Amino acid sequence: MTLVDKKNDKIISFTSIPWTDVVYPFIFAHLSWKDLFRLRRVNKEFLTMVTEYFKGVQVVNLTSFSQRFTWRAFEVLTVDNSNIRVLNLSGCKWLSSEQLLPVIEHNANLTVLDISSCFEVSNVCLQRVAAKCKYLTSLRLKECHWVNAAAITAIACSNRNIEDVDLTSCWEVTDEAAIELITRSRNLRTISLSKIYGITDHVLFTLASHAKQLQFVNVSGCWRITDYGIRMLGEYCLHLRQLVVGDCRDVSEESLAYLRKNGVQVDVPSPLTPRINLMLRGFDILRLQV
Repeated sequence: MTLVDKKNDKIISFTSIPWTDVVYPFIFAHLSWKDLFRLRRVNKEFLTMVTEYFKGVQVVNLTSFSQRFTWRAFEVLTVDNSNIRVLNLSGCKWLSSEQLLPVIEHNANLTVLDISSCFEVSNVCLQRVAAKCKYLTSLRLKECHWVNAAAITAIACSNRNIEDVDLTSCWEVTDEAAIELITRSRNLRTISLSKIYGITDHVLFTLASHAKQLQFVNVSGCWRITDYGIRMLGEYCLHLRQLVVGDCRDVSEESLAYLRKNGVQVDVPSPLTPRINLMLRGFDILRLQV
């Protein structure tokens, strides 16, 4: 690809434009992964240019291409990169521990990791995250049924900066592991423990005691949660903005009313009974007047 410099009557090659200062931030940053991989195939110069660009990429988000990406393409993208800060591989079912482990080993400054619905990854990867990634602030493991309590405990003991965690449907996570994570994550703002059937009110008591910055909690489908735990959460987590408790059989309006009063969004609609009662009373008054 060439450009014409009319002022100096010269032909300029695209690859002669400053890569780091111009091409990467103003052109490559706006191309899709598909475009970049196509560009690699143009010629050797573009192959070198794209390869160098991949080395410095800080945000790798493959969610939009999870079904079309392959593990080989992922290796090409990450093999020489030690600058990744955000790694979002949600829904990448082709991903295994074999591909993920080298990325973790070479990217100690990782702050966001999302491997939700990645079924072929193992707890070995989380153990390495605990050992290597000390700046991790967001960990999303939704639908990762393979996650166990030991891996979460290891992360809790090593990573004190966690602000956002999603353990939805991580069935093997125990009360004790969740409590360990909450106790050590003093900056926790959002947490989802949805559909973890072993979670009890003790986790909510710990949130009330330690997570003073908490804004979002999802405990839907946690059948052992009761009004008592919800009430404690509402009284002590003053920054709470949203609570998800659908399918919590022992949570009633008795505890939720207090949260609604304080402006907390609750996924369970408020009961209509009071309005019906008022209507019935109105009918009774009309009957008396007649």
